[in-house]
Amino acid sequence: MQSEADVNPADYVLDRKSGRLVKTDSEGRGDQAAAIASMAYLLLMLGLLFWQLFDVWIGNYWLARVLGYGGQLAALANPLFRLLAYTIIGGGLGGAVNGIRSVLNWHVEFRAFGHRYIWKYVTAPWLGATLAVFVFALVRSGVAVVGGDTLPQDADFRQSLSTLVLGILSGYGAREVFIWLDAQVTRLFKVNPPAERPVPDVVGLTREEATQLLAAGSFRLGEVAEEEVEDAAAAGRVIRQAPAPPQVLAAGQTVDVTVGRQIPGDGYSG
Repeated sequence: MQSEADVNPADYVLDRKSGRLVKTDSEGRGDQAAAIASMAYLLLMLGLLFWQLFDVWIGNYWLARVLGYGGQLAALANPLFRLLAYTIIGGGLGGAVNGIRSVLNWHVEFRAFGHRYIWKYVTAPWLGATLAVFVFALVRSGVAVVGGDTLPQDADFRQSLSTLVLGILSGYGAREVFIWLDAQVTRLFKVNPPAERPVPDVVGLTREEATQLLAAGSFRLGEVAEEEVEDAAAAGRVIRQAPAPPQVLAAGQTVDVTVGRQIPGDGYSG
């Protein structure tokens, strides 16, 4: 185990995004090569995405033509498609910019880039574009509410710009978007806990009667113990239960009971 004297503060840096101290390792040649490759890739993606943004803006749709959709230009000119295209491109731009910022931070400033993180930067633009589509779909459906004019007048310039900004922010803040999406999933698909209800009083009933009454109240009979009783009328009947009224339990829970058992030889006569 490392002692406090062995800990070198220079080995730790503050991750500004998460606010945590992260232990760093010195870069090797493989790490440096991965950092350079990641930066080159992200800059290339940034240029391609800016080109696609301009291409969609002027209505040329070069990529769609290359993929064989040149005969569908009327459909591609649909305002909703343009908004979706802005969202995807914006998400890719945000992811690429966030990746570039991260490479500059860890490689240039801290010289602590790890080659194993190269996949993080390869997927950054694609992940940003995908998250932007998720957010766009949620906002358009009215399931979630965020700032920005994203619902009225599809052809409006202001809406096109706000949609692009929404995509960029979704891609750039991928970590926060994941947290936000988790909250939306929890809100939409939240499983309500079983309703609580008063525990029925089963004292004085037979075991079978107690089972039926508990089932009618959505409870189950739990452990059944026996205890000797002097009163013959209490034999075979519940003399104690846990929990007892007026306590409440969630539906489906169990109620333990104690059933009376007559003392052997109680019929003695002098």
